[in-house]
Amino acid sequence: MMLVSGKVLPAQGSKPTNLEICLSGKYPALCDHASLTPDQQRRVAAAEKRENLNVCMSGRYPDLCQHDLLDPEELKQVQAAERAENLRVCADGRYPALCRHDLLTPEQAQIATTAEAKAAANRPRAPVTRSQAESGGCESGHWIDSVEGDGKIVKLEDGSLWEVAEIDTVTTSIWLPVSNVIVCGQKMMNVDDKESVQVTRIMIRGSRASTTTKSSRPTCTVEASADDETFVINGNVFKAHTYCFNVEKGDKVIFIDGSASGACASAKILNLRTDEVCEVWCE
Repeated sequence: MMLVSGKVLPAQGSKPTNLEICLSGKYPALCDHASLTPDQQRRVAAAEKRENLNVCMSGRYPDLCQHDLLDPEELKQVQAAERAENLRVCADGRYPALCRHDLLTPEQAQIATTAEAKAAANRPRAPVTRSQAESGGCESGHWIDSVEGDGKIVKLEDGSLWEVAEIDTVTTSIWLPVSNVIVCGQKMMNVDDKESVQVTRIMIRGSRASTTTKSSRPTCTVEASADDETFVINGNVFKAHTYCFNVEKGDKVIFIDGSASGACASAKILNLRTDEVCEVWCE
C-alpha cells in the first residue's frame, strides 16, 4: 500500500484493502469501521461526508442523500439542487408520479400541468405488440442483459449497447434483466413494464473499429495496460476493483460513471471493443 498526496493507493498487484474501500467514502456498508484506528475513522468519516455531498449535490437522489451530514450552507445548496432536478422531471411531463408538485411554485406547477397533459396526449393508447412492431419495421424479440451506470447504458442479449437519454435514466435505472424490449429506431420499449425511453446505439458488437454513433460521451484511449489491473487512460492511472480482463493498450473506452480526468473515487468504463464494463479506482 502506498501513500500519495495524502491518498492511500493499492499496492501493485493487490486487491483493495478494507482501508482503501473505506477511504473511497462510497461504500460505508462494505467498510469494516470497527477495524479502523481512531485516526483512520476520522479520515473515513471525512471521505464518507465528502462522497455523500457529491451524491446530494446532484439533486437526483434525495432518498440516498444523508441530509443530516450536511452543514447549513451545504443543505441550502442541496435543497436548491433537488428543487432544480425536480423541476426538470416535472417539466418533462412524462413522469407525473415522480414529480414533487409540492416543491413547485405556482408558475412551475402550471408548466408541469401543461407538460403532463401534452405527454398524456402523445402516449400510445395501448402497448405495442410484437406483431405490430414487426410490421412497423421495429426489432422485437430482444431482452435486457444488464443495465449499467444508474440506467445510463442498457445492454441487450445480442450484445448491443444503448445510451439512454439523460431524462429517461430515472426509468431505466430500475429496469430488470431478462425484461422483454422492442427497439424502434431511437426508442426502446420495455414490454414487461410498458415503458419507453429514448436511446442511441453506441456500439455494434464484434466491430473491431468500435466506433460510437452520436454518443454524448467522449471516447478515450487506453494508453497502457498492465496485469489486467492497472490502466493509463487520458494520462491518468486507474486500478481495477478486482480485475479487468482483456483491456488492451489502444482500446477505446467510454466512462459511464466517474471521470476520465481521475477526479473521482471510483469509475465504470465501457470497453467498446469487448462491450464489457469494468469498475476501477481513480487515482
